Amino acid sequence: MLAKHSGNHLLHPIFLVHNINSWYKLGTAELFLGGKTTRMKGLPIVFDSGSTYTYFSGEAYKALYSMLMNDMKGKKVYITNEDKSLLVCWKGSKPFKSIYDVKNLFEPIILKFKKSKLQLNPESCLIISKNGNACFVILNGSEVGLGNINIMNYKVAYLPFVDISFQDKIIIYDNEKQQIGWTPANCNRLPKS
Repeated sequence: MLAKHSGNHLLHPIFLVHNINSWYKLGTAELFLGGKTTRMKGLPIVFDSGSTYTYFSGEAYKALYSMLMNDMKGKKVYITNEDKSLLVCWKGSKPFKSIYDVKNLFEPIILKFKKSKLQLNPESCLIISKNGNACFVILNGSEVGLGNINIMNYKVAYLPFVDISFQDKIIIYDNEKQQIGWTPANCNRLPKS
């Protein structure tokens, strides 16, 4: 039974899994930035182990981007077009050395499902480029032909600059019952035996 993680964290309720095109369909969710709604509801969400990035549909991406830009007003970071690492990068008064230099400037992105939520903290949505800028790793799926699908990437192997949406989360599969769940975890620490 998938009731508990080894710590005090309960697993989020698990969703029925429908494997289509190697995607695990989780159902629909509402999109929030911090505690504020983007007014995007009923977004079909899938997990994809083959995707390099996380993608939101065009309408969801634009709503999130607009809120993110409004949220950044008055903070000492600015959009830069000089950095070509990703489409959206922010520059500070001096180059950022670590995601922890900008973590407190960004609100978490939250997907609220019927009985659960998935929180993507800033370190799961940003990278620091070789130029020292903070770059957003969630992309507009409509620009690459994904239509209305919202794809959350996850992979077993770590590659620099990608595969970070599920950083510090454990994903649990129950293939027999076709269910999936996740829980927060400190993945920098080895489990106690």
